Amino acid sequence: MGKKSLYFITDEDETGIELALENKENDITICLLQDAVFFANKTNKLISEALNQNKTVIVVKEDIEKRGLTNIINNKVNALDYGEIIDKIFEHDSVINL
Repeated sequence: MGKKSLYFITDEDETGIELALENKENDITICLLQDAVFFANKTNKLISEALNQNKTVIVVKEDIEKRGLTNIINNKVNALDYGEIIDKIFEHDSVINL
């Protein structure tokens, strides 16, 4: 695989996830934070597609808890705290903020 890319998705616009899905050359991690955590629910087709493409999907634990979504998050999505998210930034070659 190519370089590791981290996509930060911060709102409820699907464009960022769609762009991450189009990237076939890199090792992709999609990080959902702020209102984008709503995408991490068990029925979201884009997130299911990302997971089926072996892309890593992570969410900010505090944002999930603040919105009362803890029980509806896809169990294949990793919930991390902000400190762990910062560590992820340094593990990737590029960060795309959408």
